[in-house]
Amino acid sequence: MLSTKENLKQIQMDTIQQEPLLTELTPEAAATVEGGLLYTTKGVTTRLNIRERATTKSDKIGSFRPGAVFDASAKVTNGFRKLLGRAGWVAASFTKPFLIRV
Repeated sequence: MLSTKENLKQIQMDTIQQEPLLTELTPEAAATVEGGLLYTTKGVTTRLNIRERATTKSDKIGSFRPGAVFDASAKVTNGFRKLLGRAGWVAASFTKPFLIRV
């Protein structure tokens, strides 16, 4: 089993080679997952802001580029997903869940 970092390296390599690498989950299926999933940006053309707390009024502490893959909670709080493995929250409406193809 590959670690998350190894999986992300493989995703980056597959993306460069332009091979299909992920299978999209429906929102209904994602809602049944306990814990976290890999997500990617949805409808983002510049950057997806990472906020300190689950509100648009919270300080921006970082951002993701379009197509970035990140680990986040399947549970949505106040319209935001909690990032896993790092501090911050992202707007759930700009994310979609993905699974790595094995």
